[in-house]
Amino acid sequence: MIDKLHLTVAPGELVEVTGPSGAGKTTLLRLLHGQLRPTAGEVWVEGRALHKWWRRDLDRIRHDVSFLFQEQRLLGRLTALENVVLALMVNEPDTPYREIQQRASGALDALGVGHRRDAYPHQLSAGERQRVAVARALVSRPRVLLADEPFTAIDRDNAQVVARMLEEAAAHGTAVVVATHRPSGRASRVVRLPDGVVEEGNHRPAPANGSRAAKLGWRRLVESNGHSNGQSNGQSNGHSNGHFNGKARANGHKNGSASPARPAAVPRWKRYSALVENSFRLVVLGGLRSWRRDLRFNAPAMQTLAMVLLLCGLLALVGISLGRSAATAEVQASTVRVYLSENATDGQISALKDKFTADARVASVRQVSAAEAKQEASGRPGLSTLAGLSDSNPFPASLDVRVKLVTEVSAVAQIANGDPAVDPAYPTSYDPDVYGRLRSIAIGVGLVGGVLLLLFAFIAYAVTANSMRAVAAARREELTTLRLLGARHWMLRDPFVIEGLMTGAVAGLVAGALVAVAYLLAMRFADATYVQLLPGVGLTATRFVIAGVVIAGMVLGIATAVLSFRRVRA
Repeated sequence: MIDKLHLTVAPGELVEVTGPSGAGKTTLLRLLHGQLRPTAGEVWVEGRALHKWWRRDLDRIRHDVSFLFQEQRLLGRLTALENVVLALMVNEPDTPYREIQQRASGALDALGVGHRRDAYPHQLSAGERQRVAVARALVSRPRVLLADEPFTAIDRDNAQVVARMLEEAAAHGTAVVVATHRPSGRASRVVRLPDGVVEEGNHRPAPANGSRAAKLGWRRLVESNGHSNGQSNGQSNGHSNGHFNGKARANGHKNGSASPARPAAVPRWKRYSALVENSFRLVVLGGLRSWRRDLRFNAPAMQTLAMVLLLCGLLALVGISLGRSAATAEVQASTVRVYLSENATDGQISALKDKFTADARVASVRQVSAAEAKQEASGRPGLSTLAGLSDSNPFPASLDVRVKLVTEVSAVAQIANGDPAVDPAYPTSYDPDVYGRLRSIAIGVGLVGGVLLLLFAFIAYAVTANSMRAVAAARREELTTLRLLGARHWMLRDPFVIEGLMTGAVAGLVAGALVAVAYLLAMRFADATYVQLLPGVGLTATRFVIAGVVIAGMVLGIATAVLSFRRVRA
């Protein structure tokens, strides 16, 4: 709890906040950094009211306000250089990547750890990790630097290096606030908590060319940033003030020459080009690296998702086959075959044909001779055997009457009744129950297929979502660090989308390949046995099914990644 604290920090000033453990030192810094929401009072940082609009524009605030964490918060999967490069990329995505690398290397050189740039955090000593963290915090030349216990758990020599760099940062216009257990004697003022007493220190802000011990290191840092060595001091017109009243209130703004120098303006096209390149590195390449690293979490989801997508693909092939068979059956059902009597004359047949043609419900009439009927029957399974049982032709001549609407078949078939050209024993092929059976079959197949697809989709989503939540939970600390470094929302979310996209795409490709294999086996079986497993399904339909399986996998992967990220972010 922080109460009744009034504090003004000018650019170029180094202020130390001291007090025993639990006095509120870290709380004060976290309030200024937007990590905590004030329960009362006001907090102003860089002219923004955090007490009113907490979390709004925090990424912009953290572009100018760096935080030096007590626990360093270096990302274990990145080298020392990559940790500093990442911090620059998330804060200055429109800076060319080559310049970012140069500045990051210069910052590590300035802190004396340039020779360890390729080492991972677990390979560094405590002092080296702290200096890498300082390089990450100072590389963008922030307007405000908040350092939480920067001298804890490091030896005296490393503490001296860190302290001198903080002092040199203040000498060049950065407002530095350090939380520490005891005053170092380097601060211009000391704030003692929990009482909130502000004491003038014995140390005055050093001029930009003072602090000889850190002069060379800071010059390297400035040169790596491409900045000028503009001089500033704590008594300039520009100021950054913090005013705490009640629970917490701070107000800060800057102007004049005291602020750290910023890079010269670069052409807009260069900034856009750099933004695209860095976005590709952060989102696409970062997401692919994360997917490969998290493969142990993604592999079970890919296997299950591939199996579900395979079942969906096979079900789609069967559905297409049934649909085309039903369409063929519907066409056949809308065609009435009127069987002609053996004694019918050409005139009687012609009169009957004209009677059907004159009916508005009839689409077409085709006369089929007995020889043509036998030839058609020989091409159908089962009927070819029947045609070969006798030397005579068992198939009579007929008129194939195509009705426009299948519901009108019954009425059209009645026209043939009693006509002298029609066979009185078996006049037509009309079956009054066939339409009802077709409709029932179509509805049943549609319902069963729809339920199965929904079930498969739910299983696929549940499995993939569990996998992505495991990935998100494993990376929670990394995401938190990136947010504290000032990463925009899309920088955190979009790599997750790429990871989910890859998971779904690989599963979809595997399932699509298996669907293709199943189709080829079905065709081979049909060639060997003359029995079609997938009647009406051709290569084009199979390609569409494979494409649909792959796209479905990608959509499921993206959807689960976005929802999992939202849950972790919340």
